[in-house]
Amino acid sequence: MLSFTVTVCNSKGFHLRPASKLVELVSSFQSIDVILHDRDKGKKADCRNMMALMMMSSPKGTILEFEVDGANEADVAEAIQTLFASGFGDES
Repeated sequence: MLSFTVTVCNSKGFHLRPASKLVELVSSFQSIDVILHDRDKGKKADCRNMMALMMMSSPKGTILEFEVDGANEADVAEAIQTLFASGFGDES
């Protein structure tokens, strides 16, 4: 299992479009579990569950922790980090 943190850097925060992109990314990998934690709010979400991700309601600057477990976990972790670093294509 790999754990890492990311910071929400896009100006609109982690909203519908970023959540949709994350679900799409995680769902493209087989045999993998990805859990997202917001330790400050005490919330967690399965990254294949759009509704759970939307409930995270994470504004810009929020630090989120991911746990990735399964086949290709290093590739999945790198892809998630790249997605967050890009700001999901939103203007910052």
